[in-house]
Amino acid sequence: MAQQQFDILTIGSGEAGKFLAWTMAKSGRRVAVVERKLIGGACPNIACLPSKNVVHSAKVADLARHAAEFGVVTGPVSIEMATVRARKRQMVDGLIKMHLDKFKDSGAQLIMGEARFVAPKTVEVRTDDGATLVLTGDRVFLNVGTRAALPNVPGLEKAKPLTHVEALELDRLPEHFVVVGGGFVGLEFAQALRRFGSRVTIVESSTQLAGHEDPDVAEAILRLFEDEGIEVLLNTELLEVQGTSGQQVKLRVRNSQGERTIECSDVLVATGRIANTEGLGLDTTGVELDSRGWPDVNLSYFGLMPHAIGTGVGFPFLRSAVDAAWRQGPRGMTVNTCTADHPRALPTYLRAGFRTLRQVREIWNVPLRLGMRIPERLLG
Repeated sequence: MAQQQFDILTIGSGEAGKFLAWTMAKSGRRVAVVERKLIGGACPNIACLPSKNVVHSAKVADLARHAAEFGVVTGPVSIEMATVRARKRQMVDGLIKMHLDKFKDSGAQLIMGEARFVAPKTVEVRTDDGATLVLTGDRVFLNVGTRAALPNVPGLEKAKPLTHVEALELDRLPEHFVVVGGGFVGLEFAQALRRFGSRVTIVESSTQLAGHEDPDVAEAILRLFEDEGIEVLLNTELLEVQGTSGQQVKLRVRNSQGERTIECSDVLVATGRIANTEGLGLDTTGVELDSRGWPDVNLSYFGLMPHAIGTGVGFPFLRSAVDAAWRQGPRGMTVNTCTADHPRALPTYLRAGFRTLRQVREIWNVPLRLGMRIPERLLG
């Protein structure tokens, strides 16, 4: 089987990988990107932008309910979740088309299929149309992203809980929506579903919401959520789950006040992320993984192959941080100085990057507030 040779080979078309591919292709390099499903990665398909689209719909619902406070007289407000979903899907379809156009315009080759390493710089790809390709790259980049982690709680997996992916596809309004996890993803959906009209409970095992934020920020979020009628249970351990999400679920929890059972209709799990590194054949590449499956980014940083970029290398899981890391490399080298001879100028996304929303705001001047308030032009 003949091998196809590329200057740059990227596994995954997410935020860091696609900009790397487009930029290098436009500069004259021969570039290929292998993507197994989501063109453009999680951000335009199942994460950043679709969630903000839904959040914006929830904001409109909230404003409509409080219209009288602004001197606007309206009738009763009702929510059609099928329409909310359709609006989100329309935006995603437009973003996918935009990405396809950018790949075409840049000259970077997009290959849809599953890639597996068979040598340090060589992958075998089973394409969506049934073909098998062998691709090699002078420089190879892992941009495989992450997926939602499922805690080892008795009955939780059997209950088939929602992750952010399924939550974005809801075409009905949950009666009682329980969010397990008080991080960015959980908070975003908790407020949105509450504003749509669901009863919402957050179960968080730590002492504050948004655990990586400063305590004063976390306290402000807690007050905001309580003002909106969201029940927040901090220092609360999830012990057991019974039932099926979307039907009827019972969650047994424990905190300083003792044990209690929460009955709800739907459960969203948002307790962390794991890397999509399994099944890639990384044992043939020299890439080292830690006990949780994260690549050792220091090896990538110092030029060992393949390089690891994007959210699949570990914390922080912020699109803004990935974008900032792409625009300014780890040693202050900007994208304009990126060349095939200077790997450190490339967007190797280090764990020592931006760790809180506050730092992102200060460094990149992005008016983020847990994804709740972003420029209107990004919401569609």
